[in-house]
Amino acid sequence: MEQQPIYNPIIPFTGIILGGLQDGKMIIVQGQVPGHAKRFGVDFQCGSIVKPRSDIAFHFNVRYDEGTVVCNTLERECWGTEQRKPQIPIPTGSYFELIFHVRSYCFQVSVNGQHFVEYCHRLSYNRVDTLVISGDVHVNALTFRNPNVPPPYAPPAYTPIQASNVHSVFGSNPAPCKEVEFPLVVTGGRRNRSKKPPSQVTVSNPMVPYQAYIGSIKPQQKIKIIGTVKAKPYRFTINLKVSYYDNIALHINQRFDENAVVRNSRINQNWGTEERSLPFLPFLPGQTFEMQIVIQPTCYKILVNGRHLFNFNHRIQPLNQIDQLEVTGDISLSLVQY
Repeated sequence: MEQQPIYNPIIPFTGIILGGLQDGKMIIVQGQVPGHAKRFGVDFQCGSIVKPRSDIAFHFNVRYDEGTVVCNTLERECWGTEQRKPQIPIPTGSYFELIFHVRSYCFQVSVNGQHFVEYCHRLSYNRVDTLVISGDVHVNALTFRNPNVPPPYAPPAYTPIQASNVHSVFGSNPAPCKEVEFPLVVTGGRRNRSKKPPSQVTVSNPMVPYQAYIGSIKPQQKIKIIGTVKAKPYRFTINLKVSYYDNIALHINQRFDENAVVRNSRINQNWGTEERSLPFLPFLPGQTFEMQIVIQPTCYKILVNGRHLFNFNHRIQPLNQIDQLEVTGDISLSLVQY
């Protein structure tokens, strides 16, 4: 029986791993690391006794104050020899996805889809029945996947606007927006203009409401959201925020009750002037869509299903104070990439 996901647990968190660990089982931790973080840890324990302290088969500890990740085992209240990796795989202020994959000989750890470390078993993994998460971390979701269970994410199909309808639905061209020149990249002897930032984080199937600390945004950056509107929707919202001041730089609010996509910003708890004009409504009940938010020097350029929908001029600058993505309302998410 598959253990149900745990959403937004309070940290420090201690919880039972139903059925314990088996070869092939995966535990997926999705969350954010605050900008002020010093350390956080994930422990696979043999029980939850505090005194005398339960054995810890695998201690995974990210130490920003030391610039290293420490792996270890606690047996009979004595720590073993530390296995250190002087590399921090998750920057402070960013979203992450940690996958702990139990194998017959080790724990395999990947971060944001990239293999990070292996830790050979010092205690039998069959003894592990408790997961503990502590320290400077926010956790959005804990997912437990048994062996031979396929991953839940598969990019769903969505219906793009037909090319023959492009001119008729737009009528007049959207407001001009200054484009950014991307640096030239040489690949295979040919010079191509790079259309992607050098690194991106991809998160599959995050829970709604969804929040991610995406770091300081900047021109050239693209944010991709693939979602599916509920069958009987009321509204959903996508915000780019300044987390420190709780200001909203870009507010996209699909209102099915008003047949409108409202764009706005909120500064010091005061909403600005709404923008509503659109050539067509891009979101339909029950339909999957792909949205791209392209950050330009003067505006946000929004595309839905590959078509340029609208521009929204920057009202909050400098851009580097905008660091949070928020999605709420009557949609489910398949993928977020930033």
